[in-house]
Order: sequence, then C-alpha cells, then structure tokens
Amino acid sequence: MNRSKNGATSVADLTDDLIIEILSLLPVKSVCRFKCVSRLWYSLISHPEHRKRLPQTISGFFYPKHRLNDEYDVITFPTFDGISRDQEQLFPDSSLPFLTGYRQILPKDCCNGLIFCLCWKDPPIDEADYVVCNPATEEWVVLPDAGHRSDAIAYRLGFDGAMSLHFHVFQILEDDEDYGYISGVNIYSSETGAWSYKENGWGDNEIQIVEMRGVFFNGMMHLLTREFKILAVDTEGKTWRTISLLETMCDENIYLGHLAFIGQSQGRLYYINMRDNDSSKLSVWILEDYNGNEWIFKYNISTSQLFGELFGEKDVTLQRDYADLLLQRDYALIAIHPECNLIFFVWRCEDVLLSYDMDRGKARVICSLKEHSYHTFPPYLPYVPSFSRIGRPRVEA
Repeated sequence: MNRSKNGATSVADLTDDLIIEILSLLPVKSVCRFKCVSRLWYSLISHPEHRKRLPQTISGFFYPKHRLNDEYDVITFPTFDGISRDQEQLFPDSSLPFLTGYRQILPKDCCNGLIFCLCWKDPPIDEADYVVCNPATEEWVVLPDAGHRSDAIAYRLGFDGAMSLHFHVFQILEDDEDYGYISGVNIYSSETGAWSYKENGWGDNEIQIVEMRGVFFNGMMHLLTREFKILAVDTEGKTWRTISLLETMCDENIYLGHLAFIGQSQGRLYYINMRDNDSSKLSVWILEDYNGNEWIFKYNISTSQLFGELFGEKDVTLQRDYADLLLQRDYALIAIHPECNLIFFVWRCEDVLLSYDMDRGKARVICSLKEHSYHTFPPYLPYVPSFSRIGRPRVEA
C-alpha cells in the first residue's frame, strides 16, 4: 500500500467497496459532487450495485400513460421520465411488470421510493386493489379493504425510510352531505397491516382539500386546503395541526381554484403561489420555524424570465405572452428537489418537463413528455429510489 511522507494512505489505494462505504455516510449533495471528480468516480458512483448502498435523490417522474390493448380498449400503465440520461436507464420497462395479475395499473401517489397504485385485476374479475410497491426492489403489498371507498375524497402515501421501514396510507373521507368536507381520516399502517379510523381532529368541519399531492414531512401528512390553510396529521391520528398562511400567500382562480403548490426541501416546508392580481409572478415561501408557523419570503420568479430564457426572450410579443401564462392552466409545478432550490414543472402547451434553479435563475428543458395531461394538477410523481425492504406487519408470537 502506498503512503505519503506523513504516513497517510492515498485514495488510489482504497478498494471500491471501502470508497462506497465511506460515501454512504455522506449527504446526497456531497455524493453528487464526487461524481464530478473524474470519469472513474462517476462510473463508480453510478454503478447499479453501488447505488443501492448510497443515499439517493430524485431521479425522475412516474406518470400514467394510456394505450390500446388487443381488443382496442384504452388501458393505463405507468411510464417514467428520468431527469438525466443515466437515470433514464433505471427502468427498461417502467410499466411495473412485476405487479402480476392486473390488466391496468394507475399510479396515484409516490413518496420516498414507494408508489401507491390502483390496480384492476385481469378479466373476468371486475375488481381493483390498492397496492403499494417499491420499483427498485420489486416488492409490493396489497392493501386490505378500508371499508370507506365510497366516502373517500383522496388517498395519500406517507413513507420515510430514514425513520422507519413501514409506510402509511391516508384515506381522506368526506361527510354525508357530499360537499367534499372532511369528516375524518382512515390510516393504514404496514406495521399492523390494518386501517384505523380517526374523526376529523382539526376543529373545523367545513374544510376541503385541494387535489394536489400531499407532503409527508416530520412524520406527518400535510394537505393544502381551499380555505388557505395547510392541515397536518400524524401516522397514528393523535396529533392534528393547522398551519396558517399569510394574507399575501393566498390567491385563487374561479375556474382553476387554488393557485399554489406545497413541497419539502432541505428539511423545510415550501409554499409557492401565484401573486395576487399578477399572474406573471410566483412567490416562494419557506416555513422557517415549523413549530411557530413563521413563514419567510424567499424568491420571486418571473414567468417571462422563466419561459423567455428558453423559448425566445428577445421577442417582445412573446415576452408579453409569457407574462400572461397562468399557473395550473398553462403550466404546473410538480415537485421541488429535496436537496436544493430546484423546482420542476410541466409546460402544458409544449408537453415538456422543465426545471428551474431558483438560486441561479436558470431554466432547463429536461425532456418531452410521452403523453399530454388534461388534469388541473398533473399526476407526475417525483421518484427517489429506495433500496430498503418494505416493512411488513408484525407477527404476534
């Protein structure tokens, strides 16, 4: 083994396994930087077997794709777009073929490497299962019947492999009046293998959630409401929280509804909204003090700058057109990078996936999407690979 004059071992003398072991102790951002050291290090870190041992970050997006089967019926299966060329190779077949016995698979939610799907069984059985799966390990769990399907407004998946191998599914239920008001939450735990119903504990019986994905953060599911609040409930239904928004954070369109987005990055909750009476500006807020409800204004994003940089900023007419683009109608925010101030969004009229670096003010086209989405809140699910095994129900001795 080669040593320097002071007796230290050089990096060249370390085995690949030892280097990966050291890198596995570092934050994701540091590992990404080491990929830029040399081609050798890039290959070492990008190797499929080594990646299983390293911390992961967002690699791309799952979303539903429709196609015709042999009987000319429209069927739905997941597809995947990576945010870089090497991530595109993660799934040679992104339709989740390991989920056998199903004629259609609709991805509904995704959280830290697990995907929540609605799966229709093969004919002649006209039934469907809710399934949680891990595409990286090809493990999957069929959820038992919750008993409240007709009352369910939405389902949200919660999982954090750093806290527990077990996942939770939150079934949001509406009241009998059929106005979309939340009556309670049914929570499935993969540890117990059972659902547990909890009545609405937010102290307000007339609240409605926005269709967009929830945010699982600090062990709690966070939901944006039409009443300009963020609701949170823990995995046991014991802690219920309401996070208020500042007046300047509230904007709504009579046709599109709530013009905002919530996400989490770098250990903080983010809120991004269209400025009131100014569709050309997006405001970015951070919940600086989670326990004290202290919101801090962080960025302003100009749509003319954002789209003009990519598609023709020198044309004055186009600049005016970009300024008139409306959140949710013309473009939609779909994710924020968990490790840096990078947001991802879809430009609907061009069907392209884009990213925007909020620190540098730089936008980038990632790829063209395989299918157009007509949803107000497009079903693009940010995927962070997880090589942990899915937690199973405990067996009583």
